[in-house]
Amino acid sequence: MQTERIRVGIIGCGTVAQIMHLPHLRGLPEHFEITALSDLSPGLLDFVGEQYSVPDSRRFTDYRALMDTEVDAVLVLSGGSHAPQILAAAEAGKHVFVEKPLCFTLREADVIEKVVARAGVRLMVGYMKRFDPGFRSGQRLVNAVDDARYIQINTLHPSEDQYIDIHGVRSFDDVPREVARQVHRAQEELLDEAVGAVSDALRFVYHDVFLGSMVHDVNALRALVGEPEDVLFTDIWPPDSRFPSVTTVLRHPGELRTSYTWTYLDHVRDYFEEIAVLSPTQRVRIQFPSPFLKNWPTPVVTQSMEDGALVERRIQVSYDEAFREELCAFHSCVTNGTPVLTDVFDARSDISVLQQVFAKSGARGLGGEAAKYR
Repeated sequence: MQTERIRVGIIGCGTVAQIMHLPHLRGLPEHFEITALSDLSPGLLDFVGEQYSVPDSRRFTDYRALMDTEVDAVLVLSGGSHAPQILAAAEAGKHVFVEKPLCFTLREADVIEKVVARAGVRLMVGYMKRFDPGFRSGQRLVNAVDDARYIQINTLHPSEDQYIDIHGVRSFDDVPREVARQVHRAQEELLDEAVGAVSDALRFVYHDVFLGSMVHDVNALRALVGEPEDVLFTDIWPPDSRFPSVTTVLRHPGELRTSYTWTYLDHVRDYFEEIAVLSPTQRVRIQFPSPFLKNWPTPVVTQSMEDGALVERRIQVSYDEAFREELCAFHSCVTNGTPVLTDVFDARSDISVLQQVFAKSGARGLGGEAAKYR
């Protein structure tokens, strides 16, 4: 059976695009055709354009010009809040795949939801862990756990440079100063709206650590056990550090609690991320690899008692790459009408939970949307 090919335009040609999305799009020629590119950096735009045979006439430093091309879908892979690019694409009738985070504020998420619904296009948010074969196997095991009492999430995050360097990622210091100033000013306004007048370091922590990394664990946690009812505690330390540790405790319905620590430990090159669901009779541990390593499996470790003996099983389901799997899922959403697993509502819920986590830290100067969770 012939597969319908989608013409895609790429907005943002940086790290995640170069390492994952562009190579996987090219590796799925029956599903996708890369037909247009946009990036604020002219040098990067030309470099990627040559690599992927996108002609000069379809390389744009202004993403709005890309919307006038004959693309069926847009992949928004740029940094910061993605609301402006999503809205422009939806209003132009383009389907949208957008890397997390969807945006910085709940208000933006609400606007996106309305515009996407009115335009009748599909929007999928890039939470690749949800499409990881190992995670899906672990999810089935968690669903069978009786009386889950405690969830422990640990993320030990080393310097990303140690992983990015092996891929030969290119960047160019050629974004026009006025353009860079406008982007920075818009981001600062959104941070005011999201968290208020907290310190510069904590503003960075909100958008880079919370929405840039912790959002994955929160999304996976919600997929495993549903919505938390409350955030009981949060500590962010050292004070005013852009490379912090964060510990938070979430309360779920019944007697279930989650303790989650995300910590930046830069020099030791060993990324570690585990979600452990624990009950009196069973334990399920889902262990994610670094997101910058391709085709590394996500093992699932289970523990239980059998005939008085402790039995531990290690399940390694597949070497299939989660980033590739989510692109295949996006293709199915667009061409077959498959329901979107990671939609606007899902991403909005993550932002809400993370604003609650941030607010419970008691940050000085807290304001904006997060202030209502204080």
